[in-house]
Amino acid sequence: MGEIATNLRRIRENIASATERSGRDESDVTLIAVTKTVPVERIREVIAAGVTHLGENKVQEAEIKFVGRGTSIADKMSMDGIMLHMIGSLQRNKVHDAAALFDWVHSVDRPQLVAALDKAAADERGGQPLSVLLEVNLTGEPTKSGVSAEELPKLADMLASCEHLRGMGLMTIARQGASQAELHDTFGKLRQLLSSLRHTHPGDWQHLSMGMSGDYEVAIEEGATMVRLGRAVFEERK
Repeated sequence: MGEIATNLRRIRENIASATERSGRDESDVTLIAVTKTVPVERIREVIAAGVTHLGENKVQEAEIKFVGRGTSIADKMSMDGIMLHMIGSLQRNKVHDAAALFDWVHSVDRPQLVAALDKAAADERGGQPLSVLLEVNLTGEPTKSGVSAEELPKLADMLASCEHLRGMGLMTIARQGASQAELHDTFGKLRQLLSSLRHTHPGDWQHLSMGMSGDYEVAIEEGATMVRLGRAVFEERK
């Protein structure tokens, strides 16, 4: 068994344990392998091991890998059976490329982006809505993207008026180095915000994208339906 397959087996065991602790089924959680800076041959390994959801942080890098832009067509990744997630900050000048390439955008965090992405989805997707998550900054860190919890309802109001975007849930990033108690608090708050939106706003508010390589088990215990794992999947064992 190769390194990536071994890592994935351990991750899936951890996911199963975390969902059991929270009274859920492991099928409730989607593993998104974060392929930022990962070469194509290693991405093919993770797909061969059964992962069908991939996450990229930059539109330009995803285009090189999945469109073949600026590289040999032989190096292009096949998109057959793959769901591609935009998980990094999205600039307005890249919304058309993102709407054309990605199946999900996790990082919608401001009204200007909502408006631009709705128009881009109308232009690029042939009537197929783009699934999006609203990113919430729950740590107050100025270096992190995300709308505040207080401003979230206004952003959800705007999203509800968009014909070409489908609001599917919320995303957050916990503070690096946070204690277990702080992680539970952060992820629990996002779960509570999603519950509130289900009662106050129209939409398919099903998903919580939260949890990375260092904290995904806690996120699952607090209700995560999507975890975004890079290092845990691709890092070489010491």
